[in-house]
Amino acid sequence: MKVVAANASPFARKVRIIIEEQGLTDSVEIVDPGAVTPVSNNEILNAASPLGILPVLVLDSGESIVDSRTICDYLNDVSAERGAQSLYPEAQDERYQTRSLAALTDGMMDVAVAMRYETALRPAELQWPEWLEKQQEKLVRSLDYLESRVGGLATDRLMMGEIGVACILGYMDFRFPDTDWRAGRAGLATWFEKVSSRKSLQDTVPA
Repeated sequence: MKVVAANASPFARKVRIIIEEQGLTDSVEIVDPGAVTPVSNNEILNAASPLGILPVLVLDSGESIVDSRTICDYLNDVSAERGAQSLYPEAQDERYQTRSLAALTDGMMDVAVAMRYETALRPAELQWPEWLEKQQEKLVRSLDYLESRVGGLATDRLMMGEIGVACILGYMDFRFPDTDWRAGRAGLATWFEKVSSRKSLQDTVPA
């Protein structure tokens, strides 16, 4: 198998972290397609997925799996078949809480990436300040939500929810270094510092 995944993408980072955490590094090749933006035409990515959206998992059969959540579920199933612990709890309530947290952080990534495109790619005269303000409010509310529930985030064994939280926080540091998300969120900041020492996170720092 191979994964088409750019280092800057938080969605691709989720997949790369899972590959390390679940012991799949010998089974999955990471392919960096180079620069990818909504207005670029990346041949490597387009050959793997007609949408041209990162990441893409290409199976040994040549078939592709798109959407980071679907890819994560697939890799989780593959690793579980090989004896690895699942990234989702067995208990139904806990499993759906984990899936809900993963969905929340995916939404935060959607918002943050869209803000990045608006400010970095769209000409200044065409940017929409009111839209940016509302997107920022979404991130602030979501970060406060994570802070209020940080006591339930593990640092020793990362499940799918924790991986998502780590990826959005890392992306905030990478793309919005002037936005101090740590202010007023000491618990979340401490948690992120601890999990950032894991090899899977150190090996996948966005660049």
